[in-house]
Amino acid sequence: MVDAGEVVGQVSLRRLDFRDGTAEVSYWILPEARGRRIARRALSALTTWSFETLGLHRMELNHSTDNMASCRVAQAAGFAVEGIKRREALHADGWHDMHMHARLDTDG
Repeated sequence: MVDAGEVVGQVSLRRLDFRDGTAEVSYWILPEARGRRIARRALSALTTWSFETLGLHRMELNHSTDNMASCRVAQAAGFAVEGIKRREALHADGWHDMHMHARLDTDG
């Protein structure tokens, strides 16, 4: 259990490109705070803010195909799976295939 106001994770914009109206988003949640939809709510809030305030039209996120919890977060926040990037990210245990998800400003 965590106390109100305690940091339990992060959500951030990466590879922000105002010219093309795109960005990549990343997130993580500490193990003791998982299972409370914190990641989905933070991802949804940042995505809405990015579309409405920054004027972006496309948000992307990538996660290891081994990380099904992250896949569920992305899909619950309206990010559709667009494909798999083979051996795209080097993790401590070797190269991982990555799911690529995206959400457009015109998506529901």
